[in-house]
Amino acid sequence: MRFDRFDTLVVGSGLAGLTFALKASAFGRVCVLTKAEITDNNTNWAQGGIAAAVGESDDWHLHEEDTLVAGAGLCDPAAVRFLVQRAPEAIDWLRGLGARFDLELGREGGHSRNRIVHHADRTGWEVERAVSEAVRRDPNITVLENAFVTRLLRHGGRVVGLAAHLGDAGLRGYLARAVLLATGGCGKLYSHTTNPRVATADGIGLASGVGAEIRDMEFMQFHPTTLSHPQRSGFLITEAVRGAGGTLRNHRGRRFMYDYDDRLELAPRDVVARAIESELKRLETWCVYLDTTHLSPERLRHEFPTIWDALRGLGIEMEKDWVPIVPAQHYSCGGVVTDLEARTSVPGLYASGEVARTGVHGANRLASNSLLEAIVFSTSAAEAVAREQEPVVEEAALDLSPPHCPLEGETIPIRHTLQRTMGGGLGVFRTTAGMEAARTKVAELTAHFDSLPGAEFSAYSREAHNLLVAAKYVVEGALARRENVGLHFNADLPDPAAAGPAPRA
Repeated sequence: MRFDRFDTLVVGSGLAGLTFALKASAFGRVCVLTKAEITDNNTNWAQGGIAAAVGESDDWHLHEEDTLVAGAGLCDPAAVRFLVQRAPEAIDWLRGLGARFDLELGREGGHSRNRIVHHADRTGWEVERAVSEAVRRDPNITVLENAFVTRLLRHGGRVVGLAAHLGDAGLRGYLARAVLLATGGCGKLYSHTTNPRVATADGIGLASGVGAEIRDMEFMQFHPTTLSHPQRSGFLITEAVRGAGGTLRNHRGRRFMYDYDDRLELAPRDVVARAIESELKRLETWCVYLDTTHLSPERLRHEFPTIWDALRGLGIEMEKDWVPIVPAQHYSCGGVVTDLEARTSVPGLYASGEVARTGVHGANRLASNSLLEAIVFSTSAAEAVAREQEPVVEEAALDLSPPHCPLEGETIPIRHTLQRTMGGGLGVFRTTAGMEAARTKVAELTAHFDSLPGAEFSAYSREAHNLLVAAKYVVEGALARRENVGLHFNADLPDPAAAGPAPRA
């Protein structure tokens, strides 16, 4: 196998990966490997914005408090303070790259102030545009698209590189001082998700393969308001719509959040998602409704053009019609454990973005903290990697065996069964029996995958492996969690009301 050498390697091309690449390019040559195209990532889909205490009536202490409250007591306070204090600087950096933001700050659930920096309802697209253009202009950054990373390479107890499959070129090896995982989330564990097709837990699979610590995967965030429509299932209706005054109603027309939480529609996401699920079960209906008919059509069209156009294409006019919505998997709050410099438990390996468990989100992520987290921790990672020494590597000692890849057709039913299993047992509401059944099924699917004959490399099949690895972490973490907190709600625990919400008497 041929080896190419760089100073640093990045797996993934979302905001976390590209921020790191831009920052690290000041210290040497960077190679970004992405399994699809550079803009095919979760960042590009983000509607809401970036949380930052930049308003006149705001400061980082308030942002910190809101983040800690949303995290339900399980945030790492040092990581939260590290994040919120660096938020204004992150916004300035993006503006310096040419990112355009609206003058008016938005408001989202869990925030006590208007502090969402946004570009209408296409913030992720705008940020990715600015950052990816900067990456393409940087002569120190090489971007390899359609490059599927199959394993991390270890030598002398540290990660020293990776192996990747590059289409017709086949397997290639890459060596570097450090590797940053920025592969995003694992939404494709579920059939109903806001995530794009690339969100297949690849970073979790890679990190697990080298023994990195992975934690808190049971805290799977379900976005409360995604479109319930056969033609656009999982289409996100940003939280900013509720921040602008949108309300939630059940099939009887009742504004039901009065029955669950004093913060109404602007309660944290875990509270709103459970309230919606409670209404669906109580009334035996398939959706609830987001009502924006009392808001100005001009404002709706101006602030939410993406949603306005998408709904109109389906015959839904948000200034006249209630929008049918349900919760859907949206974000993984757990992941590869890192410190404030994005270091994992394995020397030479870093992680940033949704794949990482920084401690910022605790049991539930505060809205619009994700893009901010990607910038802040990728920046600190680049500064740390600059201090890494070049490892002495004996290429002959590296494990270069090809990954196990059954025929793609054999793994299609495995992935579909896994999605049904996770949706049934590890959704918004959980039971001990449901989670135990899920654990059994995940083990069966994993054993079946491993027993299938190997074939030529298939990204789809390798994704199935990574999803199975991640599913085990989610299930085991949920079964081990003996309290209802944040996004984890087991109806069989002694005091299920502790996690709320339940309808008020």
